[in-house]
Amino acid sequence: MNRNLLAFLIAVFACATSSIDAHVDAQDAEGSQVQYPFELPTEIKATLNVDTTGSTPVNHLLLGLNCNWPENLYGKIGYNHPDAQKLITQLDPSSLRFPHGVWANFYDWESDGRRITDDYHTPYDTAVKNHPDLKYGFDGFHKLHQQLNFDVLLTFNVNYDSPEKAVRRLADRRSKGFDVKWVELGNEPFWKTQRSNAIADVEKYVEVSKAHAAALKAESPELLVSIPVHWRTAETNPWNIAVKKHDYYDAVTLHKHIGYKPDREGAAKTLAARQHMVETGQTLQKVFPDLPIWVSEWSASCGSNALSVLAMADVYLGFFEHPEMFAIADYFQINASEKLIAYDKSTGTHTRTCYGAAYQVVRNVFEGSQIYKSSIDSTTIGNGLDAVSANAVINDGNLILFAINKTTQPVPFEFNVDGNANSQPVMHRALSFDAANDFKTFDMDEDVLVQVKSTDRRIKLPPLSINRIEVQ
Repeated sequence: MNRNLLAFLIAVFACATSSIDAHVDAQDAEGSQVQYPFELPTEIKATLNVDTTGSTPVNHLLLGLNCNWPENLYGKIGYNHPDAQKLITQLDPSSLRFPHGVWANFYDWESDGRRITDDYHTPYDTAVKNHPDLKYGFDGFHKLHQQLNFDVLLTFNVNYDSPEKAVRRLADRRSKGFDVKWVELGNEPFWKTQRSNAIADVEKYVEVSKAHAAALKAESPELLVSIPVHWRTAETNPWNIAVKKHDYYDAVTLHKHIGYKPDREGAAKTLAARQHMVETGQTLQKVFPDLPIWVSEWSASCGSNALSVLAMADVYLGFFEHPEMFAIADYFQINASEKLIAYDKSTGTHTRTCYGAAYQVVRNVFEGSQIYKSSIDSTTIGNGLDAVSANAVINDGNLILFAINKTTQPVPFEFNVDGNANSQPVMHRALSFDAANDFKTFDMDEDVLVQVKSTDRRIKLPPLSINRIEVQ
């Protein structure tokens, strides 16, 4: 076999399997039946200890979103589609990434389409070259931004744009009302399949991205730029070792898709996704000390089921509890992969998936809140996993507890505030699941939380549930 062809095929395979902690296993799991992975103890309980002597504002950039508009559903006009406009208006996001994913590497901002201008081969060539009329929908994106004023993480094209063109893009976006503060220099160039001739190896990537960073910062010194780094064998990965010698970037970008098969082992690992995400961040900070991490793509899944949804919600607690490490997080994504929203093209109707319902609960509790320092005393399950995760926030003077029950049993839940056991009544509402395989959908305007009645002011978390508990 031709050596160049063999190298290309190996690179394609590497990219396709890059997410076995990623989309592959999770997509294979669609439609599969997952079993709850743990034998549970007879008695399970949890107590949250809340310290109100200090609080930290929740960073809304950790609630950011990626958004793809699948062509088989929305055609080739992206954000310009009327139903795309309607959905984003209804979601009213606080932060979006643009463009999303691999397609940022082929984005020509001047034409709002895809392009390749060299002979570097990737698995995406056909999707780029065969659709010259495709638009990302920047005009629609701009219209939405003018209306909703969300923050934007921009991913710039270092594959094909010159530094001068990048500066023109920066100026154009600011002239259109975008307060550009954060720019990623490419999407996953550590994979050979996401490169071009200009950045064909790490040395060329450093040269090109450094030139982009210098040009952008000459125009806008306060601008923050990040470079994508590898999570796999992070401390010894050749890409990381090469780029860490340089200091032209302000942050590192992490893409972490935690995806497993829906077997017992995969389900157990999925429920531990929060720990896995935090440990990945801690490892990266050993390689890139003192640099914030932008998790501009992430997900957690072992298929469409309740366990995946609980894991996804739990990862958010990991982000919120480590503001010193995570500066940006953009879930992947609104309407594809582990999607928040489902779309019926025939009726033009959007509905929330369980992921979307969980995201809405998380956002409603944490966005605009101050998070208290707290600790959880919980029965452990499996290999030392807390049966319950929880934290507390203050919002408009109201103390709100957020708790996740990762077991199939009701769990008595108590909380102490500054060392004192709670004696106040609470309003307890929950998004709960009937079984591990439960995966519901909700109307866009439906309240996904159901009131949970308590006895003698004793709180019990329903099985497999995400809970919002407001102290009266």
